[in-house]
Amino acid sequence: MKTYLIPKKSGSSGYFHFRGFIPKDLIDHFDGKREFQISLKNVSNSRSLIVSLVLKHILQELFDNIRTGMKSLGLEEIKEILRVEVKKSILHAHHVHLGTNEFNSLEVEKSLDSVSSREQKFKEDIAQDLNGYEKELDQKLEGILKSLDVDFDFKSVNYKRLRRSFVKLYLLRYDWIKDLINETGRVDDDFRREVDDKLKMNLFPELEVPPSVQIQVGDQILNPVIENLAPEPTQPYRVGSSLPTLQSIPISKGIELFLEEKPKDIRTKTYWEIETSLNLMVKGLGDIEMGRINQEMGTTLKSQLRKLPKNSSKLPQYKDKDFHELVKMEVKDTISDTTVNKHLTHLSSFMDWSKRHGYSNLNPFQGLKIKRNVSARDAIDPFSEQELKVLFFKHTYLDQTNIENKKYAYYWVPLISLFSGMRLNEICSLYIDNVREISGNHREKRWCFDILEELNRPQKKLKNLSSRRVVPIHETLLDLGLIDFIKLLKSVKYPNREWKEKRLFEELPFGEGSFARNVSRWWNSRYLPKHDLKTPKKNFHSLRHTVSNHLKQKGVEPHFINELLGHSQGNIDLDRYGKGYNPDILFNKCVKRIGYQTSHSRGIDFSPLKVDWKKIING
Repeated sequence: MKTYLIPKKSGSSGYFHFRGFIPKDLIDHFDGKREFQISLKNVSNSRSLIVSLVLKHILQELFDNIRTGMKSLGLEEIKEILRVEVKKSILHAHHVHLGTNEFNSLEVEKSLDSVSSREQKFKEDIAQDLNGYEKELDQKLEGILKSLDVDFDFKSVNYKRLRRSFVKLYLLRYDWIKDLINETGRVDDDFRREVDDKLKMNLFPELEVPPSVQIQVGDQILNPVIENLAPEPTQPYRVGSSLPTLQSIPISKGIELFLEEKPKDIRTKTYWEIETSLNLMVKGLGDIEMGRINQEMGTTLKSQLRKLPKNSSKLPQYKDKDFHELVKMEVKDTISDTTVNKHLTHLSSFMDWSKRHGYSNLNPFQGLKIKRNVSARDAIDPFSEQELKVLFFKHTYLDQTNIENKKYAYYWVPLISLFSGMRLNEICSLYIDNVREISGNHREKRWCFDILEELNRPQKKLKNLSSRRVVPIHETLLDLGLIDFIKLLKSVKYPNREWKEKRLFEELPFGEGSFARNVSRWWNSRYLPKHDLKTPKKNFHSLRHTVSNHLKQKGVEPHFINELLGHSQGNIDLDRYGKGYNPDILFNKCVKRIGYQTSHSRGIDFSPLKVDWKKIING
């Protein structure tokens, strides 16, 4: 049986998610998705069951609307509709009395009169035309039972009992509203017990941990759907908050809703970075209502971010300090302006989303990014030719890369970057079959790196659409034995796996959203400092800048360089309709011209770096 309530853990406490199932006939409409979830974190466990039933009913109606022509209704729109209903359910059960002045007996009496008049009208309608009202219920119940594949007979005793129970349930809700207004002290569980007692339907067999709800009709077991038992309150009992309902949710809830809408294929590292930035707002401002965030708070938080120590989550001296204690320390080694701007970017995106969805009226982080005097091209320095000689000196490089201990990535990754301009993670994520021969202009095949995302390899991520490309392999890499190295890897026997399932550098673990962490740390924290070449503007990314600068100085046309590096062409026609250059063209116009050893008389000779790969791998 389908379970619509999914238990979740939050620290020592628990809560639920509502799980919605997409009907088989609508799966294609939702791009193959079969289910989705909505958080009920702010709903009390005692009410989660009722809320799930309401959501299930609304969901069924939305699916019916899609079937009858509302094809524009997508999954995100449906989820947003359900989230609104969740918020209503949280508020309405208690708001019916929050708007009344409990010290003003006249107002309370008016509220009671209003509820009583509505109750009386409902009873009169039933008395005058019970058959007509039951026919309306028949239509609703028919749809519910059919959706559950339950056989039933309108004329059966069991069905008539079920229908009559629903009528009683609608009447019972008026008593409950009046109890709330009179402040009887009864709680939600009391109401649920009363439902069980009066209807004899065993709707709530376990109050503390709500199970999947069942009702027996004849020989059939079904999950019933009940209309909202706490309807939208009307005058004279109103919500007493000065904020609109949507704006009254706490920041933490807004963050949860925002993150739920992020694409499922978003990089783990990117998701973590966004979540970290947004949580800083909660730490700085407190978990206040979304609608109370103002411009002053945005400016203050920016100032606080600029005072945060670098590596505060890793260094022991900051371990037991909260956000405000860290800010008050006034340390000199603070996070960089780049990091601050990254936080502000994520915060601004979140507040823009909040405005669009009605959770706030302004974006206090818009336009707050720190202006930098350094252009993007000057933020990272390329390596000079003299520095490259030092970095790729035979004895130093071979000793430090440690290839004898199967550290193949440390040897190959910097060299591949220097002769291709590929990004670090693009190289580290390569699978063996991503290095292949591709036909050029003259039907001759050329060895290339095929850089792409693959559905069966979800950990491979590209930075953007322009990143997908084919990069011809430079002759220097071929001379150093790259293809021989790959062929030897193919010949190695892997337990229960074929070579096509293996990455080029299997020794690199996946962490923080990529395979690049170990190589990055080795190059930036060990190798560059060893040669006194580590500066704020010199890191592994400098190899990519070295390629770009080298080709610019040789007069290579920018569109060839952009293609090689995976940059946007800055031309909508080329970006949208271009298919990428033929490997022969890109090789001859661009890759071939990367020639550090022949750039001038004191050029660099990489041939001493060649090793016997057969001996190293087969050992």
